[in-house]
Amino acid sequence: MNSALQCLIHVAPLTNFFLDGFARVHTSDDHHDSYNPFDTCGEMTGAYADLIWNMQRSDRIDSDYSHSFKPIRMKETIGYFVPSFATSDQQDAQEFITFVLNAIHDELKEKNKPDRNTIIQQLFFGTLISKVTCLKCNHVKSTTNRIVFLPISLNYQQRLFVVNFLTKDGIQDRTSVNVAANGRVENLVQQFLELNDLSHLFNQIIVIETKSEEQLQFETPLRRLFEDEVTLIEQDHYISRFQSNRFDEELDNLRLEECLQGFVSLEKLEDIWVCQQNTCQQATLASKQLQFKSLPHVVIIQLKRFSYTNSFRRKLDTFVDYPIDGLDLSELLLSSSSSKKDNAIYDLIAVSNHIGSIHGGHYTAYARQDPSMDEWYEFDDSYVSTIYSKQKIVSKYAYLLFYIKRTK
Repeated sequence: MNSALQCLIHVAPLTNFFLDGFARVHTSDDHHDSYNPFDTCGEMTGAYADLIWNMQRSDRIDSDYSHSFKPIRMKETIGYFVPSFATSDQQDAQEFITFVLNAIHDELKEKNKPDRNTIIQQLFFGTLISKVTCLKCNHVKSTTNRIVFLPISLNYQQRLFVVNFLTKDGIQDRTSVNVAANGRVENLVQQFLELNDLSHLFNQIIVIETKSEEQLQFETPLRRLFEDEVTLIEQDHYISRFQSNRFDEELDNLRLEECLQGFVSLEKLEDIWVCQQNTCQQATLASKQLQFKSLPHVVIIQLKRFSYTNSFRRKLDTFVDYPIDGLDLSELLLSSSSSKKDNAIYDLIAVSNHIGSIHGGHYTAYARQDPSMDEWYEFDDSYVSTIYSKQKIVSKYAYLLFYIKRTK
């Protein structure tokens, strides 16, 4: 709980919202010092506001800071609504934050006008568009959803590409191909040709990105391709090249940008999908792609370290290299949202770390007061210490990353 709350407290616009509410009533009305104006909104909102006020109030004397503040009311309140959080057992920080944000949002929504955006909505809600494409008739079904967390899988072993094949006789074919995410363009070509019994054409193929029409070199890593559609063109002459079948380093170490690219990449649905197009209406194969229509002011990225497959539970200790300053999320946005892409640069403000195994462990947090400052602090239960090396902030223990949009 401490790790999750420290991350939320360091989201300055959220904290300032509550502090401003206290300041208005304490300076304009004859209220006693302990009056909490947010108690009228609901139990969770009042409890969180009480926590913020006691930790951040300007009239605390210096000696107060030698003792940590115990969020007793916060723990009791959330434990009342979710009994599992009332115990001393280890709980999931992402689930804790999800409940707190949703509860405050619902209470503020009920208290205020229904059509008025809450502070939670203004800061944390993004709009995600899911597009499912029928691979038989190319009909696209789009759905729009609200999203607070950006869940990033650390198991991206495959990447799906749409491959257009143009023979030297002018015959065209279009299909989808799964290929190792750490491969190169040559691996994509090999995979397509093998699936179609055309391996003998390897030295007669050139590859271009379909949208940009830029020719690709065979040694280009797939992680450098932002498009998920390529065109293979058969030539009538032989091209001398060495078939190396090389791969990049194993995906034990990942870059956050690569993981984000995987999030918005095409994926082939494993289950048969029933197309709803009137002229199709068949059970067929389909592909799916996620993209953002709008990004939230605060992006919370969840590195999915806890894996549950075939009743087997494990924790992934994969190291993910993530930028502290200047994360560019413009590639996650729909092309129609290009006008907003200039305002998609984010800076890290907090990290929730999980140290240990799936069966038990310990949470800590790293945070800074302002994205323009390089002064970071580590929060380990009741202990707070200064971080003197920024290298410590990027570690294999990172679980939740809090990024705030950079203002011009």
